[in-house]
Amino acid sequence: MYLAPSFNQLRTAIADFSVYSQDPKAVALPSYVSHAGVQSAGQQTFYDGPNPPPGTFDNFTNIPSNSSDLKTRSYVDLILASSANPTADLR
Repeated sequence: MYLAPSFNQLRTAIADFSVYSQDPKAVALPSYVSHAGVQSAGQQTFYDGPNPPPGTFDNFTNIPSNSSDLKTRSYVDLILASSANPTADLR
């Protein structure tokens, strides 16, 4: 999660990833939120493999964040960890 002062860096990282990433296994999913007058941005990154090549997500991880749970995990674990899990409690 990023707060408003980091938004310019985040927008640049998103644009660069969109233009320059050639790896079909790498995904970046940004979201912007305003809650109770506080603007924040979320960034989910996912690599469909054991580990991304070095540098794949550096543009995102180099931006100071106010919280992060970045780690290697399975696709199922990623979905279950998402706060926007629309299937929560339906299994």
